Amino acid sequence: MASTNTAIVRWTGKGDLEDLRSSVEFVLGEEEAEARVSRIGESLTVEGPEPLRLAALLGNLPGVSWVAAGLVARSYRELSSSARQLSRKYLKKGDGFVVYAEGTGGTVLSDISGIVTSAALDAVKGSRVSTGSSKVCFRAAFDGDRGVVGVQVRQGPGGAPTGSEEATCLVSGGVHSSVVAWEAVLQGFRVRLVHVMYSEESLRAVARLYSELSHRADPRGLTLEVIDGESVSEGLSRYASSSEKPVFAGFSSGSGGKCRLAKVLSPLYLMSEDGFATEFEGLGIKSFDAPEDWDRKAEGEAGARRFGRRRADVSAVMDGLK
Repeated sequence: MASTNTAIVRWTGKGDLEDLRSSVEFVLGEEEAEARVSRIGESLTVEGPEPLRLAALLGNLPGVSWVAAGLVARSYRELSSSARQLSRKYLKKGDGFVVYAEGTGGTVLSDISGIVTSAALDAVKGSRVSTGSSKVCFRAAFDGDRGVVGVQVRQGPGGAPTGSEEATCLVSGGVHSSVVAWEAVLQGFRVRLVHVMYSEESLRAVARLYSELSHRADPRGLTLEVIDGESVSEGLSRYASSSEKPVFAGFSSGSGGKCRLAKVLSPLYLMSEDGFATEFEGLGIKSFDAPEDWDRKAEGEAGARRFGRRRADVSAVMDGLK
C-alpha cells in the first residue's frame, strides 16, 4: 500500500488532545479542506492532498507545538521509503538534519529514529546528522501498526487548545488589551471580547482583533460584545464587578489604575512595554493607540451588539454588529 500525504500536528501536552482534534476538524470543515484526521501518539495526522496548505491552515491553532508535512506509512518498510522520498525533496549534499521520534504500542523509539536516519543518509549522500545546526528536522512516530514521518515546516503558538472554561476580556483595541486577549486564548479559554465603544476607530480596532483571533483559534469559542451609550469607566467597571467568570484586561503603567478588576488570574501578568510591543507585532494587526479618557462616552442609545462563533474578516465583523 502506498504512503499517503499528511500534515502532522503535534499537541503541546496542555489541555486536552481531543479539544485540539475538534478544533482541527472544525477549521478543515470551514475551509472545505478534504482531509481525514487521526491520532498517532501525541500527534494528529491530517491526511489530504495538500499537506503544506493544511499546515498553513492549522499552524496557528492554540495547543499546537509544531506542524510537519510528510507521509503516513503502514509498515516500517513504508516508513523507510517515505523518509527517503522526503529526504530527496528537502535535503541536499552537506546539509545537516536531526530526527525526533515517538512511539506507542510497544514501539522502540531507537528503531524509528534509526530507520529514518538510515533512509536519509542513504537517499542523500553527503548529508549528515547534526543536532546543533540542522537544516531539516524530521518528525516520526509509530503506534504499532501505523506510522508517519514528516519534515517540520513551522512552529505552532504553543498554549492549550480551546476548552470549555469561559473568560471575559475587556478590550480597547490597543496593544495591551489585545495581547492579553490573545494570551487568554492561548490558555485555552473560550473568550468573550467586551468593548465599550467610544469611536468608530476603536470599533474597527477590536473588529481587527476579533478577525485575527478567529483565524488563529477555534472561532466557536470566540464572541465580541460591543457596549454603546456608556462611558469607558462605567462599562468596564460593570463587567469587572458583575461577571462570574474570570475577567482579564491589559493596562499600561500610565492608566492610573482607574479600573479595578474583580478577579486577577493568569494570563493577566506584568510585562515590559517592549514585551507587549513584540507580542502585538506577532498578532499582525494594525496598531491603535487607545485613549486614556475613561469618562469618554460614545453618542447613541445604551445597548449591546454581539457577533461571534465564526471566522470572519473585518468587514464581516463590522456588518455583523449593525
